[in-house]
Amino acid sequence: MTELERALIQVGQGLAFPDAPDVSERVLQRLRSESAPRRRGVSRRALVLAFAVLALAIGAAMAVPPARTAILDFFGLRGATVQRVETLPTVPRPSESLLDLGRPVPVGEDGRPDVKIPEVLAPAALGPPDAAYASAESYGTRLTLVYAPGEGVPESPYTGVGILVSEFVGEPFPGYVDKMVDGGTRVERVKIGPHRGLWLQGGPHVVMLQGDAGQIFEDQGRLAGNTLLVERNDVLVRIEGEISRARAIEIAESLR
Repeated sequence: MTELERALIQVGQGLAFPDAPDVSERVLQRLRSESAPRRRGVSRRALVLAFAVLALAIGAAMAVPPARTAILDFFGLRGATVQRVETLPTVPRPSESLLDLGRPVPVGEDGRPDVKIPEVLAPAALGPPDAAYASAESYGTRLTLVYAPGEGVPESPYTGVGILVSEFVGEPFPGYVDKMVDGGTRVERVKIGPHRGLWLQGGPHVVMLQGDAGQIFEDQGRLAGNTLLVERNDVLVRIEGEISRARAIEIAESLR
């Protein structure tokens, strides 16, 4: 026995403990009351316990990488999926050719691209784009508005421009955009008025766009920075740039 153990024993012998109360009668009364018929319905305590169990289950699922991926996919948008992976796939270094924006289209006097699609959304918060491109895809049309770097909008190391606003117009089905994120990227659900959205911020993520043959090829992917994805009825809007969450939401709210 060590000196510490002997000292603790001596201290314990010198402490006074009160006599243990007789709780047998109280326990019997509680058991009798528990056995009495209960009113139908769910008690408030049961609801609290149910929500607690549900929260623990979700927390446990989010702690497991495969389950966390499934939950992110479940909270994805029509036309876009987000998958969390342990390690991002290797993609080519950023270059202008990787953007693959399509054919240039003129911008009208009203600041809107002159392209024949059912709905063209232009962000009033950014004004007319510096360039616009359209690409015919299997699902419909991909329209991209390009904004050059300027005051408060630094050049993106992933695109070489300031802000990209992409619009995917066509049949709504998962597959326009596939994103892979790792632990360095935060994925947050947001609401833009009545519309659902996803905000990705933090470390770079991999973005892969569907090609004209309907497939998504991993070797065509590229790295991307902060991105806001928004559902606007049958249009999926993607806003990418080195901008804050508040600025991205402001741009999305100004889409007309």
